[in-house]
Amino acid sequence: MASRLGDVIYWLCCLIAGVIIIIDIAEWFGEGRYRADGMFLVIVLALFAFVFWLFGRAVRYVLAGR
Repeated sequence: MASRLGDVIYWLCCLIAGVIIIIDIAEWFGEGRYRADGMFLVIVLALFAFVFWLFGRAVRYVLAGR
């Protein structure tokens, strides 16, 4: 049961990270490429997406007991 919960949390974190990456790509191809603060936002969003994915991966590992 715990491993299934870990999988669901992992999928949810992957979904959130994917949405953040899509927003990040939209910002990059919008005006973010030409503004200094836009580039900072692109980097921060990419880091947030990585953190969400990593959190989901860690929860999946802990709950699966592997």
